[in-house]
Amino acid sequence: MRVKCGLLLLLPLLLGMRDPFQPPASRCPDTVLRQWRYVGVVLGKLPVAIVRDETSRWLRLRPGDTLAQGGRVKALDEKELVIDMPGACEPPQWRWQRQGKKQDENRDRGITADRQSGAGRGARPGKSGRG
Repeated sequence: MRVKCGLLLLLPLLLGMRDPFQPPASRCPDTVLRQWRYVGVVLGKLPVAIVRDETSRWLRLRPGDTLAQGGRVKALDEKELVIDMPGACEPPQWRWQRQGKKQDENRDRGITADRQSGAGRGARPGKSGRG
């Protein structure tokens, strides 16, 4: 009798039932995609997004590309990358804002901003020029 009771207790483990206290395993790659970073874009006839994935590898994505995780690149531009997810994944669409440093965005504007600052060549810092 004890053998039968012990077998009944071990039967769920042998059949591969999951632990009821753990959340169910997701078939959608949401934990992987949360670690992605949209770092830049190369504009041209067909724009190319530069993405750093969860393993710190660099990916180049174009509109229409299918990802290994099952998603498809829907759109991308200078500011945003959009990926549609298959089936019943929640959320059905992932969006990333481009992450860059402020100094990178202002790199080309810095030269023209200095020329338009209003301080002439002969002006000294802290002096108004009147006198």
